[in-house]
Amino acid sequence: MLDLLRCVNPHEDTWLVASLKAISNRFVLDGTLGCPVCHAQYSIRGGVADFRQTGHSAHPIPEHFPLSFSRDELAVRMGAFLNATEPGATLVLGGSWAEAAQEVSVMTETRVLALNPAAAVEESETVGLLRVSSEIPLAAGSALGVALDETFSPEIVSSAIKVLRPGGRLVGPASLDPPRGLAVLARDDRHWVAEKAPEIVPLLRAT
Repeated sequence: MLDLLRCVNPHEDTWLVASLKAISNRFVLDGTLGCPVCHAQYSIRGGVADFRQTGHSAHPIPEHFPLSFSRDELAVRMGAFLNATEPGATLVLGGSWAEAAQEVSVMTETRVLALNPAAAVEESETVGLLRVSSEIPLAAGSALGVALDETFSPEIVSSAIKVLRPGGRLVGPASLDPPRGLAVLARDDRHWVAEKAPEIVPLLRAT
């Protein structure tokens, strides 16, 4: 999934260059991702790529997030919230939602990127692990759906609009207002589900 990752600094979109130090069974354990434009570097340690920006303090990583549902139930809810009906698509699950990253990936046949996951969440062939602060480091329009909990800042929730494809869905915490430009489909006292406007294809009269 390295081809999906992008630099978090504001400049033109470009792939990152990988320098790999340790690989096990095709999983990258240690290495560095470098930006060819601004020369920023992002480390990979223990299979987790770190995109946290300078000045953002690292919060303690819990072993698990407390859940109101089993992981299988959480995966079913995620699949429904994000309308994950397209095998091979990319989903982004942050914080407590990432607890069910593997179950969501298996159930929906999608690739999942877990943002700031608990320590017990493991990498797999279809699940990648990222540490982030104020920006989601993915290519524009690359994600079918994004789900973030209350541990994320308003800035990173807003950045989800860029990585969502047209018609993609965003799940956010009720403590934050949905970003402008999204149509809210449903909300309760815990979270809301919103959708990015689908792409409009103009019709031209044949001459």
